[in-house]
Amino acid sequence: MSKRRITIKDLLRLKFVADPQMSPDGNLVIFTVKMVNPEKNRYFAHLWMVEAVTGIAQQFTYGEVKDVSPRWSPDGKRIAFLRTKDKRTQIWVIPADGGEARQFTQLGEGSIGAPEWSPDGKRIAFTFRPTHPNWTQEACQKRAEKGQSNPPRIITRLRYRCEGAGFLDLHQHIWTCDATTGEAEQITDGEYDDDGPVWSPDSRWIAFVANRSDDPDTKPYEVNIWLVPAEGGALQKIPTPTGYKKNLAWSPDGGQIAYIGYETQDDPWVARNDRLWIVSLQGGSARCLTGSLDRIVENVTASDVREGGSQNPVWSKDGKRLFFLVSDRGNCHLYTIALVEEKPEPLVEGALDVGGFSTDSEGKRFALLISRPTQPAEVFVARWEDKAGSQMAPSPLTQMNAPLLEKVRLSEPEEVWFKSFDGTDIQGWLLKPPNFDPNHKYALLLYVHGGPDAQYGNTFFHEFQVHAARGFIVFYTNPRGSLGYEEGFATCIRGNWGDLDFRDLMAAVDFAESLPYVNAKRMAVAGGSYGGYMTIWIVGHTDRFRCAIAERGVANRHSAFGTSDFPPMVDGYWPGNAWDRPEKLWEQSPLRYVATVQTPLLIIHSEGDLRCPIEQAEQLFAALRVLKREVVFVRYPQETNHDFSRSGPLDLRIDRLHRIADWLDTHLELE
Repeated sequence: MSKRRITIKDLLRLKFVADPQMSPDGNLVIFTVKMVNPEKNRYFAHLWMVEAVTGIAQQFTYGEVKDVSPRWSPDGKRIAFLRTKDKRTQIWVIPADGGEARQFTQLGEGSIGAPEWSPDGKRIAFTFRPTHPNWTQEACQKRAEKGQSNPPRIITRLRYRCEGAGFLDLHQHIWTCDATTGEAEQITDGEYDDDGPVWSPDSRWIAFVANRSDDPDTKPYEVNIWLVPAEGGALQKIPTPTGYKKNLAWSPDGGQIAYIGYETQDDPWVARNDRLWIVSLQGGSARCLTGSLDRIVENVTASDVREGGSQNPVWSKDGKRLFFLVSDRGNCHLYTIALVEEKPEPLVEGALDVGGFSTDSEGKRFALLISRPTQPAEVFVARWEDKAGSQMAPSPLTQMNAPLLEKVRLSEPEEVWFKSFDGTDIQGWLLKPPNFDPNHKYALLLYVHGGPDAQYGNTFFHEFQVHAARGFIVFYTNPRGSLGYEEGFATCIRGNWGDLDFRDLMAAVDFAESLPYVNAKRMAVAGGSYGGYMTIWIVGHTDRFRCAIAERGVANRHSAFGTSDFPPMVDGYWPGNAWDRPEKLWEQSPLRYVATVQTPLLIIHSEGDLRCPIEQAEQLFAALRVLKREVVFVRYPQETNHDFSRSGPLDLRIDRLHRIADWLDTHLELE
């Protein structure tokens, strides 16, 4: 059977596999599958189970629900997970051999973190941020019924809202619930946010990370590791270097905690290669294990279909080594390091993206979430042999997207390296149409990723495949500012966007124009977030493109200083401030150069975006209209946010892709 080209509507046919969790005995993997229900215009997510040897998979939960974050009990007999039903999320538990799931917690409205079983199986730890009583569904409904107005919010914190979470009216703390009754209790409190709980091997303590400084908003780098007794009580701070910390993992003997972090007192905006550390609970200095690696130890690959999985480091059973993820030149690989040798070694390599992993209780069998450019993420299994230089050979366990992949013809990207203006090597990928003819001249679409501390790479990207299938050469690159390389490669654009990064992107265009199959007169540029910023900057500094698409971008760094959910430090990433030293902020604003824009521009922005508020698009659009330039502003409603292109409402995601396709067809005269 001949295969057809992938289409925009195939987004509705994709299955989003995530969070594979290996059973303690290594025989089963529980994972989540998010699916689209076009009739209801909603996503539903269910748990699936697959046998680690046979690959036989079966759906484990059902209904109009979102079931995520499955976690095995230590004895392998039960699975705790988060279920969202009727806009309320609670912890549920289901027997591992099947049966009815039972709601465990009876908490009020709020956001709940992934459940974490105590090693003795008696309690489950989690985070919980309650919804303010004024803003619960019930309170809002009662006001509406009485015709009453919504009350004001009283703001006293600098960082009072967060993209994806909304307003941070109340603090997030550590809770536990009884693993038999589900009775829950809060075990930390205070005017702080606590996160990432992990249990000690003896189940007596819970470690977590929190910034409990005198002013967390202006000292965001003062994140520390804390211990709290399992029943609550006085906290103990573990001495560690000042800096950002996350993803804790307690050693099997209870004597050490591994974490991912970075020693610094710098602005959180600053790109950094977070590293793997261990700290002894008996005293002494924390030890960085990956200082020689100079790569970020987490997955930072951009994708429009990513769901992901656990990225916490994992200890071997004997406590002599750790397993962790590393982003490297467009890939994300699984690594290991022996504590004695401190020599990081890759276990899973190649042109692929490991989105998460877990192990059995012996630390021998691994479940991995792996994606490739022509394969959406699926569950893989691999066995680790404790031998010098040994690597894993992951085998696929699931084929959730096989029904779609059997029908569509995808494009395999060609990895390329080219020189920038100063000789720096820049990595990119060319995605050609499925029926590519080297004698034909194709229109080219250059994509710029967000961040800028992220990377494009070897993972599945539906939007890229669609545009290639429609007849474009899709070119995506990692200019300076990107992660996945030496730290200096990312930090060299600090406080000075539009210089080295812009020149790298122009070198990409030069390279593309040198290709015999690229039509240099039919090129477009597009990007979101930082990529949106850079798209606006590009059209303000060159007329090389026939059209451009800027999404959720920043046009005015000056006004972004106080309107973004993530206010920067004064003289931090950006020199100066917004009140009496705004010169550098304005100099770095694409809006300053808007009078030079001649390129037709499509602006896409969301009213619910807290990271890059919609006022950024409003300023840009107004300026271009006053200047009588060709511009269209597509303003998506409040239910869309900064993550719109990856997880927004289905009908609007489809609408967005069609508008982009129409814009490109109109201005590039697609044949």
